[in-house]
Amino acid sequence: MKRWFAFAEALLVALIGVAIFSLIHIPLPWLIGSLVTVAVWRVMTQREMYWPFRLRKIAMVLLGYLIGTSFTKETLIEMGDHVPSMVAITALTIGFSLVLGLLFSKVTGLDLSSCMVGSVPGGLSQIMVLMDEIKGLNSTVITFLQSMRVMIIVIVVPIVTVYMFGGDSDAAAQTMMGTGSVSWADMPWYTYLLYPLLMIAGAWIFFRLHVPTALLLGPMVLTIVMTFAGFPTPELPAGFIDLAQILIGVHIGLQMQPRDLPDWKKVTAYTFLVIVVLVLFGFCLGYGLALLYDLPYTTALLSTAPGGMVEMGLTAVAVGGDVSVVTSYQLFRLLIIMFFVPLFFKWLAKRHAGS
Repeated sequence: MKRWFAFAEALLVALIGVAIFSLIHIPLPWLIGSLVTVAVWRVMTQREMYWPFRLRKIAMVLLGYLIGTSFTKETLIEMGDHVPSMVAITALTIGFSLVLGLLFSKVTGLDLSSCMVGSVPGGLSQIMVLMDEIKGLNSTVITFLQSMRVMIIVIVVPIVTVYMFGGDSDAAAQTMMGTGSVSWADMPWYTYLLYPLLMIAGAWIFFRLHVPTALLLGPMVLTIVMTFAGFPTPELPAGFIDLAQILIGVHIGLQMQPRDLPDWKKVTAYTFLVIVVLVLFGFCLGYGLALLYDLPYTTALLSTAPGGMVEMGLTAVAVGGDVSVVTSYQLFRLLIIMFFVPLFFKWLAKRHAGS
């Protein structure tokens, strides 16, 4: 019963945030409103709220299907031209974030490896996987750094893209929910059961294959295959997009536990400064990417923003960015982080052990 009350409290706080942010016309109110109010309420009251992790899994499956509908044969061919810039931007972003992690360790006195892992801009859940592969890390430091980074980026990037670079969250709701030409009303009744089961099956297969972000990539790849094979992939209704936003927003908001850190006020202040610098660096890369490929600034900024693929993909949907381009850049960086960052830290650990 306590768990149900804790869940109801989290949901109520989140919905209040959605209502407030909708009234003041902040972009992505279902995501940002729920995230901010839950985080603030959690930090101020220190109350234990509950949000089942399976709800985030549902959001990732929904988002996987949504992103998959944005890919066409033309977009995949076009993304081949972006491979050199993907490599360059990924290398610059990871290198810059590691340097920031080094500086953060020096000014806070926290251990170097944890600060560097916490600064690497991967997805929050994927970085948690890295902690199982790299021994001796401080999970509290890493979780806080990653949560703060994702929270600040999810709040700042949509507002910047909408109010400074012309993103249109209202238009996005009408045009960026998928590329299917058939509506769900035109689909046979059995597809209402078949498609969700197929998406779950895709997520399960990728999970069994130990693919990073399996819950998102499985449905996404399956949806792309279905589209290319000629099967209808109707756009996801707007209500499901709102649902995905609040499920992810509350999950991120509940990760904020700065009081678990030593000298948490000082660490929080330095964390905020480091993340702002990293975001500005991402914006500079996005500006260069927009000029290089003549991309809209909204799409370019979201492609280079040091957020996670889930959060930036959802933001692209909401503010009218090119979802396929944003997802491709974010996915490329994520895969590089998952495959090469553990090797780097194992090498670093051996070097420290030998010195």
